[in-house]
Amino acid sequence: MTEIFLVEDDLRIAKLVTRFLVSEGFSVKHVDDGAKGVQGIVNNNPDLVILDMMLPSMDGIEVCNAVRGKFNNPILMLTAQDDDLNHVLALNAGIDDYLTKPIKPEILLARINALMRRSSATNNDKVVIQDLQVDHGKRQVTRDGINIELTGADFELLWVLVNKPSTVINRDQIFSRVLDIDFNGSDRSIDMRISKLRKKLGDNSAPYRYIKTIRNRGYIFLKESDQ
Repeated sequence: MTEIFLVEDDLRIAKLVTRFLVSEGFSVKHVDDGAKGVQGIVNNNPDLVILDMMLPSMDGIEVCNAVRGKFNNPILMLTAQDDDLNHVLALNAGIDDYLTKPIKPEILLARINALMRRSSATNNDKVVIQDLQVDHGKRQVTRDGINIELTGADFELLWVLVNKPSTVINRDQIFSRVLDIDFNGSDRSIDMRISKLRKKLGDNSAPYRYIKTIRNRGYIFLKESDQ
């Protein structure tokens, strides 16, 4: 049974989410405080964490920063603030996905299932491109033998791009593969994820070495011959 750890201080929301997820076959543990969340995540190592942004003692960003070195499973953040700054902060902290309140149960379930599918992938394919080795089976990225730490969503985004080097991948394709949802034409979360991935790959400023933006079309992962 998939174990979910819920960190949410609004008891009404926590009860509704817990009741819904239990009815869908998940095991749910709940705490209502950021510091308790850190302790519970590290001690329980759940399959997935649902983490509220605004919490007592530590906010969701601080919780994620505190656990990411010890916890590699997916983290889904809930936030009442639908603005780009908070989304960027969440992604940079290692959040795999986020939902804006009010929560729609069917959307929550779809996001959880998508994260769990990516987390449990057993594909053993490897891609070597430029100085990067991307191992899908181990869900590991190395450069010159040095491991690059990526969240599950970061890894899936990179995997989509490196599997078709020198080919433009549009945002709709990325949304369907990485987030399991259709692109609505205005969502900027993929752009934020690309920016975060570039930073983790040490590719912070243009002209980019690995991931190039093709204006109004999408993104392309460069091979050495494209440089």
